[in-house]
Amino acid sequence: MPHSTIQRVPSGRHAPAQAAPALQSITHTQRLAFLLPNLGGGGVQRNTLITASALRSRGYPVELVLCSEKGPLFQEVPDAITCTTLDKMPGWLGRWCALRGNPSLLPALTLPVLAAGKPSKTLRYLPSLTDYLQRSQPDVLFAATTFQNIEAVLARNAARVRTRVVVTQSTNFSSWHQVSREWRRQHLLPLLRHSYHHADAVISVSNAVADDLSRYAGIARDDISTIYTPLVPENIAERAAEPLEHPWFQQGDTPVLLAVGRPGRAKDYPTLLRAFALVHRKRRVRLVILGEARNPHKNQERMGELQALISELGISEDVDMPGYTHNPYRYMARAALLVLSSIYEGFPSVVPEALACGCPVVSTCCPGGASEALDHGRYGKLVKVGDDRAIAEAINATLDTPLDTDRLVKRGTAFSVRRSTDAYEALLASLSSPA
Repeated sequence: MPHSTIQRVPSGRHAPAQAAPALQSITHTQRLAFLLPNLGGGGVQRNTLITASALRSRGYPVELVLCSEKGPLFQEVPDAITCTTLDKMPGWLGRWCALRGNPSLLPALTLPVLAAGKPSKTLRYLPSLTDYLQRSQPDVLFAATTFQNIEAVLARNAARVRTRVVVTQSTNFSSWHQVSREWRRQHLLPLLRHSYHHADAVISVSNAVADDLSRYAGIARDDISTIYTPLVPENIAERAAEPLEHPWFQQGDTPVLLAVGRPGRAKDYPTLLRAFALVHRKRRVRLVILGEARNPHKNQERMGELQALISELGISEDVDMPGYTHNPYRYMARAALLVLSSIYEGFPSVVPEALACGCPVVSTCCPGGASEALDHGRYGKLVKVGDDRAIAEAINATLDTPLDTDRLVKRGTAFSVRRSTDAYEALLASLSSPA
């Protein structure tokens, strides 16, 4: 079998990533498929699952198409959503499939795909994805990572089906492209340009990402739709009020700073730790970092590097890294503030989520949507990327004079799941309209 349907047994151990409303009586005719590499706890996976669940609750038939069912979010997939796993094929077969349906793309495919020593990890699933499209022929296929955006278009072309492909740019492409040392990223631009031009719709998660993509990939800005990721659920207050057993949040006498995100270069946790150390010298504070890398070996390596820096800075007693959590809102509602130290973002989910929990935010003014989320500094301090002293000063100033909680909550809840889902429905309506 080229792909298989997962039989899921709900565990009941965790609340859903987004508590979906009851399924509406109306049933839409458009069948939707969402392509993901896995169900790890990253922002793309989490936001895709929220979108898929929200659209399913509005009566759309929805399927998740996965390269791997692994990941903590697998337990949170609603029963009404079908999951299909793709088969992993030999690397040469993925390359051949990419070229087979798109022979005119040989120049663009050569460096990032055909000649790359380490092409995209999801390329080996391209033959199975092509077969899935031929068999299932969903009306719309959504993709949300840069490589899978390209592979979705390649698969549709190879399958020769009428499925509409919607690609989502989830991060600031120029930064993602330039900071990487990976061969495949360095030579990806011609292939990305071609693929995005042949998608049926291009979504960006912020206006900043859309502007960057337009400049860098040569796509007309009017052809890119900004849909903020579905971030703030209707029940966020209830989830934020759930019990939290972490001892630092029980005591209440020492401010706890919070950071949320996978340990990786983009999040720039070393700068955050140096900034925290500067604050720590002047006042008693603590820091909790939530998140873990997808790969256990890589996670251990990165955590080890951070632990070494923590020891070097002399802050071991007041920094904790408990890993991934299914409910970060409990932490946000109890933290003194959230710090985003990223060097680039698409649209940082944690910023409006924290605001909606009444948590003040300090963020770098990094490429991407962080500034948009904070309305260019009206709802939280923005500082220069990589500047630990500026971050420390902003933390101290925010701790001394936090913004009004009600004002923060109002700003955060503006980025609601309902508003995002409305925008997706409008896009689907446009795709189903006659050309």
